[in-house]
Amino acid sequence: MNLMHTTEIKSLIDLQVRDKAIDDLARKISSVPLEIQALNDAFEEKKGTMQTAKDTLVKLQVEKKSKELLIAEKEEEIRKHQRDLNMVKDNNAFKALLIEIERAKRDQDDTETAILGLMESVDKAAAEDRRLQQEVKKLEEEKNLRTKDLSANKENMEAALEAAKAARADAAGKISAEIIEKYEFIRAQRKGLAIVHVKEDKTGHISCGGCNMGLTAQKTVDIKTPDALVFCDNCQRMIYLDKTVNGAVV
Repeated sequence: MNLMHTTEIKSLIDLQVRDKAIDDLARKISSVPLEIQALNDAFEEKKGTMQTAKDTLVKLQVEKKSKELLIAEKEEEIRKHQRDLNMVKDNNAFKALLIEIERAKRDQDDTETAILGLMESVDKAAAEDRRLQQEVKKLEEEKNLRTKDLSANKENMEAALEAAKAARADAAGKISAEIIEKYEFIRAQRKGLAIVHVKEDKTGHISCGGCNMGLTAQKTVDIKTPDALVFCDNCQRMIYLDKTVNGAVV
């Protein structure tokens, strides 16, 4: 189709503005659950980091306790060998006990050194655990507040969307069914852009504002006719000239 005679071009332009606003609102509404899920994911990730730090702290504390028990065992071993020294008569057995006592003391010293290192690691891990707990608490508060705001905003947008759809239905009802049918078809085919204004350069060359293809001489004449609804030969969109639609002398 080359053109249709109608005085409803302004109404079509207005309808497309309404449709774009409706589409934008719908996209924003659909993005809310994704935003909330992203907040929850970030929170769970931080909680996981906190749990890892907690597990590290507990592991270090268990290791420290284990070595403290080992020191106690070595102390008991040393005391036992020292008691045995007073009971043995054989010189070789006496020397063997002394060697065992020295070995136990060395093990005890090595374990005490390891405990000192573990104490430092435990302190660092405990500080990290406290820091992450505070971060998780703060993040949870922010998440809950943001989620509440997003949910409230979603409800407001849903109400606005219903009102916009109702107003859009009223506006569409005032346009002829034939034109609305063509508008809806083109809009579905062209990602929501059914009607576009044409572009005119300084030389007077006119091109489609949708696909940028230049208009033929006949299309250029048609686009300047006040009651003509013109279609682009290339993209099939409805096209119009601003100064024609607005009633300026061409």
